Amino acid sequence: MNKLLNIMETARDKAKINNVEFNAIQANMLTLTVDLAEKYDLIFCIGNSIVHLGGLNEIEKFLSDVKSLLKVGGSAIFQIINYDRVMKKGITSLPTITDETIGLYFERMYELDRVSGNVLFNTFLKVNNEKIENSIPLYPLLSDDFLNLIKQVGFINIELFGDFKGSKYDTENSYMTVLRISE
Repeated sequence: MNKLLNIMETARDKAKINNVEFNAIQANMLTLTVDLAEKYDLIFCIGNSIVHLGGLNEIEKFLSDVKSLLKVGGSAIFQIINYDRVMKKGITSLPTITDETIGLYFERMYELDRVSGNVLFNTFLKVNNEKIENSIPLYPLLSDDFLNLIKQVGFINIELFGDFKGSKYDTENSYMTVLRISE
């Protein structure tokens, strides 16, 4: 949560320096239309967040809510890891992050739960002598399913990228799935 607040504060500072009107709002994906009453120029959901929702129905509802909250000419940006790649290649981990100067070791592993169909995102964090383990179920949203849901809720102007730089999306090699949608 603090990281998000820092990102939002940095964005506000940059907007102020560049004389750009900017208002950042954080909202719950499950209650967008309840919590937010106005229309927005930009809505983004990044950091593999959307896959924390409970499957295709919740994801579709969220996307529908996003559509209803965008101004005419507004845009939405979504980013998740490339689950096509993870599932096809049987990827079981992300690179381990280490920093010996602060005693940091962070391991991130994927495990397919064959019963639920979810991917369990298991993490192990060690900072000095403190250890934290966690496991979170994620819905492995494939790019075709993502695109179909976006079209089902009525979005038309859809662009698919393999990263935030606008690289071409490749199901087997891109690390990310990034969608930019304009109303």
